[in-house]
Amino acid sequence: MRRREVITLLSGAAAWPLAARAQQQAMPVIGFLNDQTGTCRLTPEEFHTTYPKLRAWIQKTLEFYEKNAKPVASMHFVRLPLYFDPSLLETAKFIAIDRLPMPPLSAMGLSRFAVFEQGDFNGITYLNRYFIKQAVVTEEAIHFHELIHVIQWRLLGPEDFLSAYASGLDEFGYENSPLEKMAYDAEAAFKRSSPIFDAEKFVAEQLGRLP
Repeated sequence: MRRREVITLLSGAAAWPLAARAQQQAMPVIGFLNDQTGTCRLTPEEFHTTYPKLRAWIQKTLEFYEKNAKPVASMHFVRLPLYFDPSLLETAKFIAIDRLPMPPLSAMGLSRFAVFEQGDFNGITYLNRYFIKQAVVTEEAIHFHELIHVIQWRLLGPEDFLSAYASGLDEFGYENSPLEKMAYDAEAAFKRSSPIFDAEKFVAEQLGRLP
């Protein structure tokens, strides 16, 4: 699927305003499932009904937790500043929490996404804010992964990011979806202590290579 074609997914709309990761095991392939007919894509009608609710939920959630948001720079990680611009580490914020806030998709009429909705992840990114479980808040590599998503959000813009993320989940599954694979590849290089690289430049180059 060509990069610009992802914008036509869901009739130019975005499906999932998030990038989520499971640290202990790969997230099961969710796709767009219908219990009666098998795999299907979210229809434009479903999108137009559901997206305003999702958008409102995200806004309300971020506003509710903003008082607990801390700049990534406040963690004083040693290696992150070698990969990310200092301004990003000041403006991108994380919220440490015991259970990540997930959109109530079933209540929004998308019960076929219940497995995703009930997923137990270690981190999830919305725009330039990400939630991270208290138990892993000191793990620098998880922050690195989520910051890659923060850059993706900014460089693509919300609509293109959401469309690309939804398209990737639908076509390739979670870990092999292009935006997740990009974050995992960068995280793996970070963990290996490979030669230091500019994370923003890496993301920009990788986005430019997407088919």
